[in-house]
Amino acid sequence: MRLDAVRERLIPQLAAARVGRVTLTGGEPFMHADLIQIVSEFRAAGMDVGVCTNATMATPHQIQRLAELGAHMNVSLDGFSADSHGVFRGRREGFQETIDNVAEFAKAGILQGLLCTPNNLAEDEEYAQLCQFAKEQGAKYVLMNPLGQMGRGASRASQKLRRSDDHMRHIRDLAIPFADDDLDVTLIRFPNEDKPLAGCEAGVIFYVFTDGGVAVCPYLVFAARTRVSQHPDTDFLVGNVWLHDDLADRLDAYGRFSDRWDLGANPTCGACSMSADCGKGCPAAVVESGQRIGAVDTEQCPVVPRQSRMLPLVGTS
Repeated sequence: MRLDAVRERLIPQLAAARVGRVTLTGGEPFMHADLIQIVSEFRAAGMDVGVCTNATMATPHQIQRLAELGAHMNVSLDGFSADSHGVFRGRREGFQETIDNVAEFAKAGILQGLLCTPNNLAEDEEYAQLCQFAKEQGAKYVLMNPLGQMGRGASRASQKLRRSDDHMRHIRDLAIPFADDDLDVTLIRFPNEDKPLAGCEAGVIFYVFTDGGVAVCPYLVFAARTRVSQHPDTDFLVGNVWLHDDLADRLDAYGRFSDRWDLGANPTCGACSMSADCGKGCPAAVVESGQRIGAVDTEQCPVVPRQSRMLPLVGTS
């Protein structure tokens, strides 16, 4: 996004939509020549700003300016060695660069959390080391999210790096002891044996693509664009910030996601004793699996057997 478009078009529309907090992501935000000025423009509009980064490109001057602006950093760290995080990210030397800049963010008082994608390149024990590092640097959270079927990690090659359920359970057991009042350890879509599912934040947290498309959830859009989807992506896009002048009205008209879609519209949820306390999981996972919203999130639901992902047969002539 160009700086002038952010200043003159995006920020006024977000302000009209009562947005109080933005997160800049990518790609890698530090590749944008105007990143610091963009952060400054959002801060001048009264919005809190976070940056999701791999922390390999930030310069001392940029770190100083971000601290002066009161921004905060969320850093991707996917293992705790050059052989895991470095190889996973495509540059072995990137691991030390990330570690060094996390420490610099912490010294500047702008480190917020670490974002982690467990993968087969790392030893399980590295995730305990990662959590220990987070505590030492004063991070507020560690968020772990397995490689998924859509969005980041959607390729077949990436799926080979996905950790097995048994390994994910072991990583969970290693990470949870580090959780306390100072460090939140958040585990997303780890194996679930007995708990009701979380709900969906679609529409509460929305996403603006660089082409201007405004999504109630980017993962719903990614899922809708898979070849097995029964939903068009327009079910989850409310407009385009570059083309439409009424983003706030469009978001208000879309309303609450749970009011628009019945997430538990299936016999299993209807008969489940946990239904009242269950948020029904991730609708994007349901869409990506080839079902319509309302079907069971079988990957996470503890009361139904996990089902193999079956792609429909495609006929040829």
